[in-house]
Amino acid sequence: MKQSSASRVRNRAPLAAGAVIAWVAVSPWVWGFADSRSAVANHVFLVLGLGPVALMIAVLRPAAVVTILGGIWLALSPWILGYAPDQAAWVNELVAGALLVALGASAAGTGVQLRSRPRVPSHRRAAAGAAAVLGGVESDQ
Repeated sequence: MKQSSASRVRNRAPLAAGAVIAWVAVSPWVWGFADSRSAVANHVFLVLGLGPVALMIAVLRPAAVVTILGGIWLALSPWILGYAPDQAAWVNELVAGALLVALGASAAGTGVQLRSRPRVPSHRRAAAGAAAVLGGVESDQ
C-alpha cells in the first residue's frame, strides 16, 4: 500500500523554520532596509549560519536550542546593531525572531502543552472500556 505524503511528514517544524529563514534572506530588500550594511550582514550571517541548523530542529534538540538563540538575536539585533530607527526593519526582525523562538521551543519540547493527557488510540480506548464494563459486572456478582 502506498503511503500518502501527509502520513510521511510527521513534524513540519523544519519546513516552517526553513520558510522563516528564507524570509529572513529576502526581507531587507522586500522591506527596503537593504541600505543598512549591518542589517544585510546580520541577515547573511543568520541565513548561512542558522539556516542549516534550523532545518534539523525536529531531530536534534541542540539545533532547536540554537534556533531559539538565533531567534532571540534576530529580535534584538536592530537595537544592538543600530538599524532600529527603520520601523519596517525592527518589526520584521521582531516577528521573524519570535517565530524562530516559537518553532525552536516547540521542537525542543519546551512549548506550551495543549493537551492535558496523552491521546490514546481508539482501539485501546475500546478495549479499556470493555475491560472496565466487564470488571464492573464481575464485581457486582
